[in-house]
Amino acid sequence: MYSILVVDDESLTRNFLQSNIPDWSGEWEVRAVAMDGQEALEMMQTTPFDLVITDIKMPEMDGLELCRRISAQFPQQKIMILSGYDEFPLAQEAIRYGVNCYLLKPIVKEELILALRRVEEELKLSSTNERALTAMKQASEMTQKQVIKQFLAAIVAGNDIEIKMLHPLMHRLGVNLIEADATIMVLALDEHLLLAEAGSVSDSAIFRFIVRQMAEEIAEEMGCGIVFNDAEQHVCIFMTGESKPQLMLNCNRLYERLSEALLLHTKLTVTGAVGSVVSEILQLELPYRYALSEMGRRLFQGTGKLYFSSHHPIALKDGLLRKINTCLVNISAVLFESDDWAYIAPLQQYVECIEPLTVAQSQLYGIALIRYLENRHSDEVLGNTDMAISILKKLSVYQAQLEREQVMDNFKEALRLLRGRDHAVWDEQDIVTRAIAYIYEHYAEPISLASIADKIGVSSAYLSSTFSQRYEEGYIKFLTRIRMEQAARLLKQSHQYKVADVAVKVGYLSPKHFSHVFKQHYGMPPGEFQDQYWSTKS
Repeated sequence: MYSILVVDDESLTRNFLQSNIPDWSGEWEVRAVAMDGQEALEMMQTTPFDLVITDIKMPEMDGLELCRRISAQFPQQKIMILSGYDEFPLAQEAIRYGVNCYLLKPIVKEELILALRRVEEELKLSSTNERALTAMKQASEMTQKQVIKQFLAAIVAGNDIEIKMLHPLMHRLGVNLIEADATIMVLALDEHLLLAEAGSVSDSAIFRFIVRQMAEEIAEEMGCGIVFNDAEQHVCIFMTGESKPQLMLNCNRLYERLSEALLLHTKLTVTGAVGSVVSEILQLELPYRYALSEMGRRLFQGTGKLYFSSHHPIALKDGLLRKINTCLVNISAVLFESDDWAYIAPLQQYVECIEPLTVAQSQLYGIALIRYLENRHSDEVLGNTDMAISILKKLSVYQAQLEREQVMDNFKEALRLLRGRDHAVWDEQDIVTRAIAYIYEHYAEPISLASIADKIGVSSAYLSSTFSQRYEEGYIKFLTRIRMEQAARLLKQSHQYKVADVAVKVGYLSPKHFSHVFKQHYGMPPGEFQDQYWSTKS
């Protein structure tokens, strides 16, 4: 049985609804009545109701103010408006406060029954979702940790489907991963060292597992990181800190402890790279991409080190690193063409980057090339990666003298195993206007780039690119600005609004996180902003 609170200053209306609703719909009963909004709010403090049916024009506190108060104090409450024809504009305004539906007076039996059925369906769906959420919250701690790791992996991979599925779940579970600043640290086992050992190249999977286990133990002990694997099987660590200096210090400490432990137990080293700093969880793909770019520096600046992002948004500052990446892109683009030797020219340029021309350095470059192609053409490689890397062992026979022609022949032999084909083309269209409209409508919800792209029928990558090209700011900055502007509007609207309430209303689960972002945007905490504004009004 669902309960109703009827709020109306006319006793005739209250009595009519109280006596007729149970007869018209057996699932509903009028459990209480109130003469105005103030009386209704007092009742709601002690008694929950499934539905509030309220008139607009009432003494003491009218229905519009009641809807606003309910929206602030009981955001999940279902509300139905009863409105006279001349009150229709007021009813429209009430929709902003979460009103589920409105009915015009005089009350029509069929319309009321239909409206109650709609609310009933919403309540049933909500109940189902709540049961699922409760079951998830009661699941083992290990299960929830796996969900978090899966969510992080989906973000850095730009996996639209997983993000759309997990992001609302994370929000409803109350999991807030960022309070201030965060970044991604990527770790890669220096596999070329394995080629000097007698063990199989396939052992690299075992050692990557060891790196992950060690990283998890250290991160848990330090309490500042969550370890997961990306699609390329790099060990990634979601790192947090109260400030950027603290964040960088945490990254350094974790890497140093991991390196010492790994070297002691395996005689191997690991190279790390840290991306840029962000304050929004859905921005993590950017620092992850920066970290992967920085990882390329190990080819000419040495392995077994921790590199930090240069924070350059587009071009890589280092000429050699830019040349190496260009060669990798060009080889990948033509390796799988029908022409068996289309990749020779870019491969030659890639080999020319190797300096010094030693066996270890050449094997390092070879592994980097093979892993790059494996990650971008996984369907075509078909498990030949280990075999291709094993071919690089042949370079060891040239210990005394090594020429670029020998390296070139060795690389060509390895790449013959990795043939395949993959293409994708996108048509351009103007979708920014629809994306902006959607953001304005849903900014208070846990929306993501993937969810917006899905709504308007494009890929998230295309939407991100198009948004940045056709608008002055990227999607994340735009969404953050809209949320901050709406937060400022709410803080100016009433001095009684609490910061925690405003945070929820503009889409932030954590008041601390909201305050951090607000301060970055306006230069002061939201509470100070509110006090300063209202002090000028008094």
